[in-house]
Amino acid sequence: MHLAFRCLLICVTLLVSARSFAQDEMTVAFWNVENLFDTVDDPKVEKDEEFTPAQPKKWTTERLEIKLKNLARVISDMDDGQGPAILGLCEVENRDVVELLVRKLQPIKRKYAIVHQDSPSFRGIDCALVFDAGIFKLEESRFIRIEGETTRDIVEVRLSRLGNSLTVFVNHWPSRGNPEEARIKVATLLRKRIDELLKQDAAADFLIIGDLNDMPVDKSVGTTLRTWGNADELRPGVLFNSIWDHHKAGRGTYVYQNRWNTLDHVILSPGLLDDRGFSWVRGSTKVVQSDYQMYVSKNPKSIPVPSRSYTGSNFHDNGFSDHLPVACRVRLSQ
Repeated sequence: MHLAFRCLLICVTLLVSARSFAQDEMTVAFWNVENLFDTVDDPKVEKDEEFTPAQPKKWTTERLEIKLKNLARVISDMDDGQGPAILGLCEVENRDVVELLVRKLQPIKRKYAIVHQDSPSFRGIDCALVFDAGIFKLEESRFIRIEGETTRDIVEVRLSRLGNSLTVFVNHWPSRGNPEEARIKVATLLRKRIDELLKQDAAADFLIIGDLNDMPVDKSVGTTLRTWGNADELRPGVLFNSIWDHHKAGRGTYVYQNRWNTLDHVILSPGLLDDRGFSWVRGSTKVVQSDYQMYVSKNPKSIPVPSRSYTGSNFHDNGFSDHLPVACRVRLSQ
């Protein structure tokens, strides 16, 4: 009996330790969810009426429900079925649709809270951050507006856990249909904010996640934002772009003209590489891709592509998004 009790005690101790470790190593993810709109025309927004029942896309409540269910499937599958502790989103119309998505995620038992604000995008799409309020405390949030541009605000959120801070920037830069200067302008503004943080604390822990609509080697990301792809070769003030290896290997997050493009990024501060406070788990950055997310054409010359919700005005009930999510792991050291 004594031996059985000791075995039980050891098992309970190991289980508690495993849970504690799991809480202090967590997934951070980002996803461009491709036009997550409600079904109502907002008179203050120039182009959201495209996603209403009366327009050619026939964006109905039923189709919105299918879209939410499909998105929730991918998000719920992250982190071995636990879902991410932190999730950045873009191409969401408003807080209402983010709340609808969070409701779909209830089975994974996360205590998700939302940070969102309407931005001046002429299409009516925004960025948002969702985080597990059972793990993190919201310390501060702000929205960086790109003056003179009808583009998405950058969402900046400072979270804390056990006295340690982690700041997350959620981005959706101007599309590649705009001139390069539009993305350089956003990168310049974000870099200015980053320099402020690094001046306050050179070891600050922060992540930049988002659809930057440029590659790691493009001027806006590499030069203006000052990022590099080798964590062991960073100069002072240079940020580590942890998606670089995927780009170099010819993989990506979005397909254009039958080629992968790495548009979605996970960029880390030097502080996330120092093994103090929050730290990036080395090698953990990945593109989240399962077979069920992909569309395989009958054309043998076409590569598999992310299964999207719409092609023109044709709705696909097995579609998710035209982008794949990206994710990484961070660990809190005490």
